[in-house]
Amino acid sequence: MDKKNLGLSSNEVEKLLKTYGPNEIREEKKFTLLKSFLSQFNNFLILLLIAAALVSFFIGETLDALFILGIVILNAFFGLYQEYQAEKSLASLKKMTKTMVRVFRDGKEQEIDSRYLVPGDVVFLEEGTKIPADGEVIEAYNLEVNEAMLTGESMPVVKNKI
Repeated sequence: MDKKNLGLSSNEVEKLLKTYGPNEIREEKKFTLLKSFLSQFNNFLILLLIAAALVSFFIGETLDALFILGIVILNAFFGLYQEYQAEKSLASLKKMTKTMVRVFRDGKEQEIDSRYLVPGDVVFLEEGTKIPADGEVIEAYNLEVNEAMLTGESMPVVKNKI
């Protein structure tokens, strides 16, 4: 590998990390019980049931209206519980998954957490390695990439040097 491919210096990495931040998906919205509970009512069928309950109430069928509203509220609590469990599971998985990646920095190969990748890093990939970010292929020998999670293709895609 020639000198231009020896990777970034520690100073460059520091500046790029300050400029671009860590290599991770930003979480814009946090789970809140109230928002999640109210979102359970953002469904055409649920709104239709609420309208039916209101009509029942206004025509004097109070018991029917209460049953319909009770079922709608019970459904909202079930949905809230499922959403809460899913959020908890996702947070747990995120904590467990820490992807290490081999990069060339300061002229030598190092293993770092993929969150600290920056634009311009030279990443060393080998068979079975997860690709931690978008990148450009500098040098490759029979490189095939499994893009099933992105494209749904079941067969690996051949990649060539640009």
